[in-house]
Amino acid sequence: YIDSDAYTSGIFHRSIPGFVIQGGGFKVVDAASGDSLVPVNTFSPIVNEFKISNTRGTVAMAKLGGNPNSATSQWFVNLADNSANLDNQNGGFTVFGRVIFDGMTVFDAIAKLPVRNLGGSLTNAPLKDFDGVHAALSNLVKIDRVEVTDPTGIFSDSILSFAVDIGTGQMYHVGLRL
Repeated sequence: YIDSDAYTSGIFHRSIPGFVIQGGGFKVVDAASGDSLVPVNTFSPIVNEFKISNTRGTVAMAKLGGNPNSATSQWFVNLADNSANLDNQNGGFTVFGRVIFDGMTVFDAIAKLPVRNLGGSLTNAPLKDFDGVHAALSNLVKIDRVEVTDPTGIFSDSILSFAVDIGTGQMYHVGLRL
């Protein structure tokens, strides 16, 4: 998904404070008639590989209820220790990364943003710079870019980093250890 730019200009479409922030389902694309929100093109579902608990700061694959092998493009960051819940349902939710350094401050800030039901899969969409009345594409919390870097000498695994605009006038960078 990273190599296909599926997450570049992606949005966080679900925010449940004290639980999860979810992304990977939608992205903003430039069109001749202006920006539009479209679903991320998905690949074949992957086999569930639950091994690591869903604790605060872990990143896991989202999937369909009742189908442990249904994960595609969507993922979430655990805002709390959700192991008692998520480790025991639907075959467990596969953790594939962990937010590192001060990255959780970004997700905690997203969790404090107002959420609105925008219909469809956007029932708990976090909104930045929201006037309380009219929600626009510019109010969605957007991932600016995604890149994988080689952390040789720091970790033995790759680091995924991305920039997020949460409406403070600057981009925040998040690093995930894969």
